[in-house]
Amino acid sequence: MKKIISLTLFLALASALAGAVLAGVNSITAPIIEEQKIAAVKATLKEIFPSATEFAEVKFEDASGKVNNVYEAKGQGFVVKVTVQGYKDIITFLIGYDLNGEAVGFKVVSINDTPGIGMRIGDQEFADLVIGSSVPTPVDTLAGATVSSAAVVKGIEAAIVVFKTLAEY
Repeated sequence: MKKIISLTLFLALASALAGAVLAGVNSITAPIIEEQKIAAVKATLKEIFPSATEFAEVKFEDASGKVNNVYEAKGQGFVVKVTVQGYKDIITFLIGYDLNGEAVGFKVVSINDTPGIGMRIGDQEFADLVIGSSVPTPVDTLAGATVSSAAVVKGIEAAIVVFKTLAEY
């Protein structure tokens, strides 16, 4: 009986010690991990607005449920992060609008679609269709990748609604 009690106490102490060590490590590494996430987002935002020196996350309303985040490039425009359902899987992309309502950047962040067809959304061919378009102008879909590109176009339309509200366009 004494052995069972001593083993139980040993396991309880070992578990408590392990929990304390894990909590300590988490408190040290959590801020570092968060900084790295922010740095990765800023690097991607810099691709869309290379001359911007400051980015800030903006509060927004989105009735469509497609817009995840909005970032303001101070004095230059907005970057909208959108997630849509493609043909095979979820597509996440960023689209940047300058203050005049012109699309100045488009970057697919994640895509796992049909190779050679739906994956073309991430190619420069589709980005060229998007970049330079202005807010009221619809973007064309890609032939052969209609489902995925149509989903992205609907996501762009949701981004435009959010942009118009934020930029008071």
